[in-house]
Amino acid sequence: MKNYIPTKLKILELLKSQPIISGETIAKNLKISRTAVWKHIKGLQKKGYNIEITPKGYMLKNNYDLLSEEELFNLPYKIYFFQKVTSTMDIGKDLGEKGKEGIIIAEIQTQGRGRMQRVWHSPPGGIWMSLVIRPSLSLKQAFILTYIACLATSIAIEKTVNIKTYLKWPNDVIYKLNEIEKKLAGILLEIKGEIDEIKYAIIGIGINVNNEISFLEPQAISLKEITGKEIQRKEIIKELVFTFNNLLKKNPNEILNLWKEKSLTIGKKVKIIHPEGEEEGLALNLSEDGALILKTHQEKILKIYSGDCIHLYDV
Repeated sequence: MKNYIPTKLKILELLKSQPIISGETIAKNLKISRTAVWKHIKGLQKKGYNIEITPKGYMLKNNYDLLSEEELFNLPYKIYFFQKVTSTMDIGKDLGEKGKEGIIIAEIQTQGRGRMQRVWHSPPGGIWMSLVIRPSLSLKQAFILTYIACLATSIAIEKTVNIKTYLKWPNDVIYKLNEIEKKLAGILLEIKGEIDEIKYAIIGIGINVNNEISFLEPQAISLKEITGKEIQRKEIIKELVFTFNNLLKKNPNEILNLWKEKSLTIGKKVKIIHPEGEEEGLALNLSEDGALILKTHQEKILKIYSGDCIHLYDV
């Protein structure tokens, strides 16, 4: 079954290979009937592919960034694609409760959320996805999943778009525009489990790719804005998922060291807003259990496990 390629994907590849192709040619290539070709074309049109039917054959028009199960069929997880959902995290929770793994991808989220229930604007053109996994980790080890997801997202963007990205504690992927930090992507982790094991983890990943940035998010930027061209989202998703799985096999210390190599936070003066209040100081390092080690202005050393991080700049 490893070599199985869906018929719809084969038809898509043929449509992409030339400006126009006849139903007869597709049928001969795939050894199926012209009626079957027509049914598959109709199915692709329902998924959003702009396929024009002409007297000379079929023509695929401007669908280079369309996401679908067919485009992502060879990933190591089942794909659940939706045109519109409240949040991929909501769908992920349902999937996790059923004991399943998978990737939920949506073109639009109407109630996308980030950390601390903040609104995450999710218009068409971005990557809005949740990865549902059942990792062999205890709850104590679960912190490493956020670091892995941040690393995988950063690496995937760099490999596919050829730009330099950085990481900001605890969960942001950053692009530096004229030394100004702009947010490209964010990670959200939700877990259900017991002390000795995780029942399931939902890793939400939002990446600004070809979407318009809301005026409510002046600190954000998209890959299209950076490069001046439309980016193939499916290539980022593929690279991200395979990178995530490879990083998941590494030990936590190695992951933390890789994260620190890309970090903008370590070594910087920061303000941390956390449930117990606010702290300012120098971000020294990460502890073995994933906490940010902060040296305050009063020379106290603190370990902070969660909160908002603001990078401070000397005037």
